[in-house]
Parts: sequence; C-alpha cells; structure tokens
Amino acid sequence: MSKDSNELVEARLFLTTVAQHLDLDPKTVQDAMPFLLGMTKNVAHKAIRPAAPLTAFLVGLATAQASDSKTSIDVEVVRAQIVKAEAAIEEWISEQN
Repeated sequence: MSKDSNELVEARLFLTTVAQHLDLDPKTVQDAMPFLLGMTKNVAHKAIRPAAPLTAFLVGLATAQASDSKTSIDVEVVRAQIVKAEAAIEEWISEQN
C-alpha cells in the first residue's frame, strides 16, 4: 500500500473517531470526504492555502443552517462542537503515541 493510501486509511479512521465524538453519522462523513478533500485541495492549491480548512468549516455551517433554515448558527454551538472535536483529536494523538 502506498503512503498516500495509508494516509487516506488513517484519515478515514481519524474522521470516524471525530464524527462519533460529535454525534455524527460516520457514513455521512465518509461519503462526504472525497468531495471535501477535492474542494479543500482546490482552495489550498488554486486560491489561498490558509483558507482551505475554514472553507470546509463554512460548508459545514451552511449545511447545518440549510437543514433548519429558521435557525441561525450560534457561535457558542460551534465552539462546543470544536471542544468535542479537540477531545477526539487529543484521544487520537494519545492512542497513536
């Protein structure tokens, strides 16, 4: 297996872990992964690199808001999800070391 293939396998495992911590359906995350990777690649290599992860974040916000168009996204809700994601990231890092 190539390094890129190994990294994609690891990325899928990592994202599944984070998805579970955020109470998201891992299948939805897996299904969206190729599209998000393509989009962030285009932003990073053709637009402006630092904007790539934040563009993915904006897509997430827009998706959530479109799911319930009567409710705007509160920054504290976003922050709470970031805290959950950070816990998953720390768990992942400690398991890898």
